[in-house]
Formats: sequence, C-alpha cells, structure tokens
Amino acid sequence: MKKLLSIFIVMAFVGGCVSTKPPSVDEVPVVEQSRQPDESERIYSVFLVGDAGDSSLDPLEPSLAILREQLQEAGEQSAVIFLGDNVYPHGLPPEGHRRRTESEMFLQAQFKTVENYAGQVVFLAGNHDWKSSSREGLEYLQRQERFVEESLNRGNVFLPDNGQPGPAVVKAGNEKLNLSIVVLDTQWWLHPHKKPGAETDSAFEASSKQAIQKLRAAVTDEEVDQVLVAGHHPIYSNGTNGGKFPLKTHLVPPVGGSLYVLYRNLVGTAQDISSGNYGKFKAQLASVFMERDPLIYASGHDHNLQYITFGDKRRNQYYIVSGSASVSSYVRTPESPNFGIQQKGFGVLHYYKNSIWVEFWNEKGNRLFEQQVSVQPKNIPVAK
Repeated sequence: MKKLLSIFIVMAFVGGCVSTKPPSVDEVPVVEQSRQPDESERIYSVFLVGDAGDSSLDPLEPSLAILREQLQEAGEQSAVIFLGDNVYPHGLPPEGHRRRTESEMFLQAQFKTVENYAGQVVFLAGNHDWKSSSREGLEYLQRQERFVEESLNRGNVFLPDNGQPGPAVVKAGNEKLNLSIVVLDTQWWLHPHKKPGAETDSAFEASSKQAIQKLRAAVTDEEVDQVLVAGHHPIYSNGTNGGKFPLKTHLVPPVGGSLYVLYRNLVGTAQDISSGNYGKFKAQLASVFMERDPLIYASGHDHNLQYITFGDKRRNQYYIVSGSASVSSYVRTPESPNFGIQQKGFGVLHYYKNSIWVEFWNEKGNRLFEQQVSVQPKNIPVAK
C-alpha cells in the first residue's frame, strides 16, 4: 500500500510539471494594436537579447536583423544588453582551434547588429561562455571579454570585468530618467572551477557575501529613479531549467522520461534552478530584490521568451527571460498576466513618464506580447 501511495505522489508531482501544448506556429499571438503611450512620450528603451551564440552572420540571424532595425530607430535614447551565452557551444577558443572561426562568426553577428548604433551596449557572460562550466572556463571567458571589447572599440562593454561576479553598475537613461543597469555574472556563483576571489570555500563565501552586499547597495540606491538588474540565469522560469517539460518527455522513454523530469525538479543539473548552488543563489537574489519597488530582473538561459510577475501587491517584482535570439526550446504556457512562448526573438523595455512596458518580438518582426509592468513607477520625474 505504501509503495502504491509513493508512486501516486511521485506521478502527481510530475504531472504538475506538465503543461498544455504551447501555441503552434499558426497560433502565435500578434499584438496588432499597441496599448502603449504614443512613442513621442517614450523616455528610454532597453533591448534584451539572450543566447545569441548560434547566430548566422550572412545572412544575419533573422531575430538580430529585426533587432538591428529597431536599434537604429531607437538611437541614443536606448541601450542593448546581450544576456550571455554569446558563443555556443563552449565559448571562444584560442586562435588556431578548429572552432575558432565559427565562434568568431557568432560574435561578429552580434557586432553587426550594433554597427553604427548610437545607444549603449552591454555584454555579459553565460555558462557556455565559461566553456560550459569546464576547467578552462575562466580563461575562455577572459578571452571573449578581450575579443569583444577590442572588436567593438566602445570601451568597457563586457561586464563585470575579468570574471568577477559584479555587480557592475551602468548609468543609463537621460535627463528625464536616471536608470541604473546592474550587471551580474551569475555563472560565477555556479562555476565549479577556478574563478576570481574563490581560491578556497571560505574565500568563495566571503566574495559571494561581498557581491550580494554590493548588489543590495545598488538595488536600494535612492539616487536613481529605476533599477534594472541583468544576469544570465533566471531565478524563476517556466522553461526546462525551471523544471517544466512537455508531455512527450515523460513518454519517451516510458517511465524513464518521468523519472528524468522528477530528477530535474528535485535535484537538477548544475544549471537548473532546483540544484543546490543555484537554489542558494536564487534565494540570495530574491531577498535583495524585495528591497526595491518596482524591480525588474532580465535574464536569458532558458531558450524562450517569458514574463513573470506575482499577485502579491507588496512584491512588485518583474522577471523577464529573453534567451532565444538564436535558439528556442519548450516553455510552459502560464496564466495571464504572465507570458511564455517558444519563439526566437528578443525583449524590450520601454520607459515612459508614468509607466514601464515590456514587449517581445519574434524573428519575423511580429510583436508577440506587451504588458504594462508598473502603473506608477516610483521616482520617475515628471518631464518639464
């Protein structure tokens, strides 16, 4: 009897991780008529582009081609953040390596996207940029940082510096909006090999504590109107790294598939939210984020487009996953006002005088979703 009960509990748990079938290609939602304020009232925009590391250069990856057009139109009153996993599958190898030419091409596609762009550019690292958590990860990360900054010649755009966890604070916006973009290297927390400030377990704990303290200071800075935190790894996700899988995963192979899903939910790989180190990191970030109202956290990692918020009015936290510039994978379809779709594309945040809006675009140039993320953002000054 106990055995049957255990099986029932396990299958009930696993069943909760299965969702309805996501929209088919023919069912992709398109926002025909925007509800946003007139573009003349727009103060600033931030474009969110994750996991562009498998992008074609000639012709330019379709989602990046659409992004390039929008960046040119937005101009200097905007910024673009490449949210990590800039080179698949294992970051930027040394010159002479058999994958070096292809790896450079993936980055060149991203460089072409921001060619002649007048706004701010930020690159950050993902787990693949750290050679997929391999022993040489730090070396690969630092090599990519040098290559990006030398190629773009835009100054210190790859952040945080030198494989540090951060935060690195980028002052963005304009005279109407004092915006802080707070950049983290989230892979630093998860990387199992050599990394700055983590020569021993005690050194790692001290460096982590210091980084979280600096993050708290940046998030709670009363001198800025708005804070946007950017990192590669999400802390909430309806994708596979968040433990959500389609029904077919359970069925192929029979039984084993369900056990795999259960494993990804209870134990997880090192890159899953359910894993021990990732879970601790998530708790640290979530605690800090509670101290800012509103707070927006943008990430990639899961290869889809997601908008996640919570019903608790005391918790005006908004989570964006934009990890499908060049690859796409399953995402559970959530209930409104949240959103999730398996489409290649990117996200955008538009800042207005009295509101902030998020939208997602796909590689065909369709606006898939828009949502007002805050009714009255605190501290945005009234335009004179």
